[in-house]
Amino acid sequence: MVIFAIALGLWAGSFGTAFVYGMMEGKVNSVIEYEISHLQFHHKKFRDEMSAKHFIPNTDEIHEDLSKDADVKDFSSRVVVMGMVGSANKNGAAKIVGIDTQKESEVTQLDTRVIEGEYFEGIKRNPVLISQRFAEDYKLKLRNKLVVTLQDVDGEITAAAFRIAGIYKTGNGVFDDLNVFVRQDDLRRMVGLSDGNVHEIAVLLNDYEIADPKSTELQNKYSSLEVLPWLDLSPGMRYIMDLIDLYLYIIVGIILAALLFSIVNTMLMAVLERVREIGMLMAIGMGKGKVFRMIMLETVMMCLIGAPLGILLSSLFINYFGKNGIHLNTDVYEDLGYSSSIYPNLDPSKYIDITIMVVVMAILAAIYPAIKALSLKPVDAIRKI
Repeated sequence: MVIFAIALGLWAGSFGTAFVYGMMEGKVNSVIEYEISHLQFHHKKFRDEMSAKHFIPNTDEIHEDLSKDADVKDFSSRVVVMGMVGSANKNGAAKIVGIDTQKESEVTQLDTRVIEGEYFEGIKRNPVLISQRFAEDYKLKLRNKLVVTLQDVDGEITAAAFRIAGIYKTGNGVFDDLNVFVRQDDLRRMVGLSDGNVHEIAVLLNDYEIADPKSTELQNKYSSLEVLPWLDLSPGMRYIMDLIDLYLYIIVGIILAALLFSIVNTMLMAVLERVREIGMLMAIGMGKGKVFRMIMLETVMMCLIGAPLGILLSSLFINYFGKNGIHLNTDVYEDLGYSSSIYPNLDPSKYIDITIMVVVMAILAAIYPAIKALSLKPVDAIRKI
């Protein structure tokens, strides 16, 4: 029972942690691949007001520098405006993003997410790309009209009609509900921006781990602009990433706390069932220290059997579901910005941390039964039936 409890506790702690790591990894990939990339350039007031007048002027120099930077994989400039969109059935707010269709497909691979229609093809004038959730909410189909109303750089209200060229799906409900994509030149004309002026430059790096130092380097070079890494652009992501390792110890600690009582109960029963044997050993001269070490050694030996079994079981589950995924038939996760398909993942070093926690807990659980054995009087123990 103790071996089984140790193996089960190790499996539960490992798989539960891997599930959360997989969920967070999916969130990070979604943030980087579809929303933010690794870092972004903005006018210093743009993110606060989201006003069309706060644009990045004359981006040729930035584009040239990014093209020569060995750390930069690719980049895409965008015209971004908050506005109102309307169909025959509904009106609402949306983030209208004017993109360079070719560069955007290289940075965010938005073209691969089109599930219906074409990626800005088939519509000659003012094509627009909307999400599946957006299409269902606004009751829109391919080639239907969508009216976009917004403020230009002078604060004047302007409107234009677009037609649905394609429908995409990223799996991130928050992103899909908000973003509407149009061609950059079409939106630039509406807003009144000159060529070379944009609101946002998204940069994809070769390694996401250098996003912080690279953004600092670029911020120092372009001090008149705001350059932020993805951890600071996505609300709460830095806080979540800082706490994710703490979750490992919290969730495993809760599981092990419950497991501790099981082991204490089992070991205590094992001691009480061997009262006569322990009494005999003490009567013939075995010291209390040796009795204590004997019971503790028994627990350690069971840990050495149960821990590898738990690691093997958890690694099999994590590897299987890490490849095939856990597909949750619910939109709740997508509504929160997470994918409903989760691929558990656990760094090998975490297995060592969890194993140490389980072994330490099992040893602590054996202390009370061992002390109970030491309180036995040899004469009374031998006479016990």
